[in-house]
Amino acid sequence: MGLPVPKVFTDLGQAVLTKVADKFVDFIIIKYTGKSIKVFQAEGDIAADKIMTRWEVLEKPFWLQAEAKKMNRQYSNVEKIVLKATPHIIATENKITEDNDIFWGLLEHSKEISNDEMQTLIAKIIAGEYNSPETYSMSTLQVIKMLDKKTLNIFEDICCFLINGDHLPAFLFSSGHSLEKFMKEKNIDFGKLQLLQSLGLFFPNPMTWNAEKQNIEDYALSYFSEKILYSIENERVTTLSLPSFYQLSPVGEQILKHLSPRYIEDYYVWIKNNYKIRGYKLKESNLVGLN
Repeated sequence: MGLPVPKVFTDLGQAVLTKVADKFVDFIIIKYTGKSIKVFQAEGDIAADKIMTRWEVLEKPFWLQAEAKKMNRQYSNVEKIVLKATPHIIATENKITEDNDIFWGLLEHSKEISNDEMQTLIAKIIAGEYNSPETYSMSTLQVIKMLDKKTLNIFEDICCFLINGDHLPAFLFSSGHSLEKFMKEKNIDFGKLQLLQSLGLFFPNPMTWNAEKQNIEDYALSYFSEKILYSIENERVTTLSLPSFYQLSPVGEQILKHLSPRYIEDYYVWIKNNYKIRGYKLKESNLVGLN
């Protein structure tokens, strides 16, 4: 006798959802059970009771009982993640194919994830891939498999210091600057950045960004919704060159979209006072409030 279908799928099939979310859930249930939501609804509590009874009588042999408990935990995780994904489902038609290894890989990985924060992240990515297949890459799947709650929190904390959406100033991790104590208070150091680099969330080496001066007479640096404006000071400068920075990888950008890094007012003020671009100066309109 094979292992029975976990009861969590009958609960999932009977959940009250939006019309498009119903289609998504139905698709997942059919994949795992071979039955649609309508079939589960028709079977009702009788079928659910039969399934639960079959689970409860699995007392011997021991390995079968252990396997049943393992499956119950795994599919309970799947149920929670699928339900977390449903508010984000907007696609009215299912376009997921059997060879979409990203979608199926994420769904399979979700069996092992019990942490609420990680479940929420994976649910959003599953929904995004369902809404628009091939949005995510296999690299995203591999990074997700290596992430845990602690590392995810480190990534979110470090992203509080991004400028221009994906640049982490390299001087934050040098010694002797006036922000060094502030970084220590926030528990951010180069070792944590290296961890994120090893996972592929940031590129491994510092980068620079250059543009021809004639194309950028003025330049706007962004920090969240704030803009810091610069204008050319030295006419002999032929290019606009930003100080070196560590850049988010494409995978890092994809995952960051589903997180909520915090705006830090003290950091914004520090950047306004201390971020220097060679040959450029802060515009007069941006000098108000500087110390």
